[in-house]
Order: sequence, then structure tokens, then C-alpha cells
Amino acid sequence: MNGNLEIRPLNESDLQAAVDMAWENYMLERSYNSALQELERNNFLYQEIERLIQKGIGCIALKEGNPVGFLRFGELSDINNHGGKGATSPLWGYGIRGSNRGEIIGKLFQAVAATSCERYEESLRVNVYAHDLEVLKMYIMSSFAMDVTDVIRGTEEEVAINSAELITFKELTKAELLAYKEEVLNLYRELINHLRQSPVFYHCSYFLPIEKRFDDFISDDMRIFAAFDKDKFIGMIDSEPSDVTFAIGDRESTGMGDVFVNTAYRGKGIAAELLNFAIGRLRESGIKRIYVTHGTINPTARGFWDKYFSNYSYTMTREIDPDMLGVIERV
Repeated sequence: MNGNLEIRPLNESDLQAAVDMAWENYMLERSYNSALQELERNNFLYQEIERLIQKGIGCIALKEGNPVGFLRFGELSDINNHGGKGATSPLWGYGIRGSNRGEIIGKLFQAVAATSCERYEESLRVNVYAHDLEVLKMYIMSSFAMDVTDVIRGTEEEVAINSAELITFKELTKAELLAYKEEVLNLYRELINHLRQSPVFYHCSYFLPIEKRFDDFISDDMRIFAAFDKDKFIGMIDSEPSDVTFAIGDRESTGMGDVFVNTAYRGKGIAAELLNFAIGRLRESGIKRIYVTHGTINPTARGFWDKYFSNYSYTMTREIDPDMLGVIERV
């Protein structure tokens, strides 16, 4: 393909072609994951890709004059307190047609990265569909590290559970939640300490002080589902409107954040029962799909969320030493 593959900058005249390819990619992932919502080609995608073209950088691939792929990153943003810059390619920021998907995205990334180098970008983040294996492989071979995954589940099916514990479940009102403030904070503290330890090693500074997190739990948008051993508060799971861009404005979807179960009660299937209870209540409220975002480095999160939900995207990052950026001029 190399001999007849043309790579050139993506511009406004390519907008519809990029929208079509992004939509085709989405529909390909949806063929693996039917829980994903229907997406109109010329509504959401058109607006988002138009914004990318206006503010970001990218290229389009042509074979015999016909578009076969594109890759676009957004505008520069700060990534640290030292003036470092980076850019992200969202899930709709790429599209590949036909075979040789890995080769096409590789050529596109090479061209776009050349411009990124000139802009002194130290961090590049890409979002890739979970079943786009050739594209995922290309980025992995290009030293991108996977760090986040997005998963989804429809609410029509119940979670398979197998617990012998006599546990009761309840959705808490805000007043009831306030009564269990100390128990909630203790569970949350256990979670943060878990994330700070091997093999995750999250810094977690953005979760501190822990006490302030309770304000999020009692916000109007948050729903809390709790587990009890008689009168003892032993676990909870929260739900709130998803910040996944696809889901914004979708009244039939929601997000889930954290699952907490008292250490003494873990390994007994209680978290799965709690999840099943929460899904049932959400289904009764008209929710048809649930989104979750979690770190791939966390084996506990992978073991739980990936067991009951389906992966539909991965976020991958390439950090670049700033000393490697720019062009060495002749002296």
C-alpha cells in the first residue's frame, strides 16, 4: 500500500469524509458491543470533528484519491506545572477503512507526530476502540502505554450472583447517607489506601482530603446503593450522570463510579449482589445502559468491572522527553 497511499493535512474540505469514517468505526465497535447507543452520523460526530479540525492538528490518508483513514488531535493543553504541553485524540478523532488498518494508522501517526514534535508536545493521548486490534497493536508497538478503559453494560440482564450471605440492599436518601457519614468515609479511605499501594501506585492527591469527597456523595445528581449486614453498613456503590461524551444528553444512560465493600466482607460475592441491586433500581428509572471508566493498572477494578461490563475503548499515552523534541539546527 505504501506506493499509492497519500498522506496530507486534514482540512475543512475533508470534514464529511472524516465524519463518515468515524461513524463507520463506531458502528464497527457497536457490532461487538450492542449496549452502545445509536449514534447519528451527522449530529454529534459532525459537531465534534468540526471542532477538532478548527483547533487541532491531523492528517488524512488517501488511496487512489479516496479517503481511507484520518487521525486528528485536539488543541494543546497544559499537562503539568512546568509548562509542559500535550494533546489528545478522542475516540472520534480517527477512522480507518478497509484492510491494513495498522499500516494506515501508523502512517497517519508518523505524519501527525512530526507536527507534534514541532509544537513541543510532551504527552500524546489516543483513544482507540477496544476491538480495533490492529490499531491498538500499532500504538503499543509505538511505545504507547494503556492506562484507562471505558466499559458499558445494558440494564436488561441481571448480574449472575452466587452469595450465601444474608445481606440486605437499599437505595439511601440523602438524610440516611448523612447518618452513615463515618462508615462511608472509612470505606473510601480503604479504597484510597488500596490505590496507593502495589501494584497500582496512584498518587491520589486529587482525592484528598478524603472528607471533602463526602460532599460529592450527597450531591443531587448522585444515587447511593448500600449493602447491610443486619443494621451494619458494609458497602456501597454510586451512580451519577456519565461524563462520557457519547452519553451527555442521553437520558437513558448513567455512569457508575466506585464500589466499596468492607474488608471483612470481601470475596463473598456481595459486590456483585450490590451491583445487581443497583442495576435493577436504575432499570426501573428508565436507564438502559451504564458507563464506567477505570484504570487498567488496577487489577481489582479489572477483575470486577471487566467481568460484568464490556470494554469498548482504551486510552493510551506516550510521554516524550522534552530534550527529544524540536529540530537540531546547524551551527
